[in-house]
Amino acid sequence: MSKHWLEVVDVEKLVNFSRKMVFHNFDDSTKGMEDAEFFDSLDKIGSEINEEMNKLLPYIECKNMFMPLCKVQYRKKSKARYFLIKEDDYDDFLVQLSYRMSSNIVKGLVEKGVLESAFDDERNDFVFWVKNHEDEQSKEKPETD
Repeated sequence: MSKHWLEVVDVEKLVNFSRKMVFHNFDDSTKGMEDAEFFDSLDKIGSEINEEMNKLLPYIECKNMFMPLCKVQYRKKSKARYFLIKEDDYDDFLVQLSYRMSSNIVKGLVEKGVLESAFDDERNDFVFWVKNHEDEQSKEKPETD
């Protein structure tokens, strides 16, 4: 377990970078990219991708997940406030962003009517399945002889 602390110079910039990194790395399009190429591709993310990212990983949600992991410090002379986060906690934050994005994707599919959901008492968790549109259509249109 790492006990290394990272100083956060700009919370907004780090949270936005983290959202972008998790969002952009979610599919296989970045597989096999060198680090420099990956970071360059982050800089080139366009406005339509930013719109989608803002739906799936809203900044305020991400910041609210990030801030409890930070420790507030004050500089003795200037009394300026800054934040520290453990390396392991930052890694966990990135994993949590990925989970949140997956959760928000599923939520969006449920809202669009693509997925159905229910709570399973035995599993003590929600279960999801693809909505069967054929069954729905047959209910709407009664068969005639």
